[in-house]
Amino acid sequence: MQVKGVDFIWTLASDVEETSRFYRDVLGLKPTGIQDDDWCEFQAGSTTVAITPAHVGLHPPQVLMALAVDDVDAALEEARQAGATVLQETRDTPACFNAMIADPDGNPIWLHKRKDGTFG
Repeated sequence: MQVKGVDFIWTLASDVEETSRFYRDVLGLKPTGIQDDDWCEFQAGSTTVAITPAHVGLHPPQVLMALAVDDVDAALEEARQAGATVLQETRDTPACFNAMIADPDGNPIWLHKRKDGTFG
């Protein structure tokens, strides 16, 4: 098998409408226009994030994604002001700056900036 890339990241939500608002309004991701009662997509750079309802009786699994931003501190403050739950304040590591917030189901999302300026 030769993997060519990631087609999309799929996360389950207990409330698709609420989670979609979070990804659109708090994270600023653009809807792709592909949406129905069971599927909603957003564009995150060259990657698609898909949200679907969690099946009855199942808890959504945690999916961690790292979203590349120009300024982690500014992105964290913007998310905080929009009502996001902050899981981790900005950290400075040898390779990157990162902070962590949560979506409405508690899925962790890294706000991330590589020190070499690359992303993806």
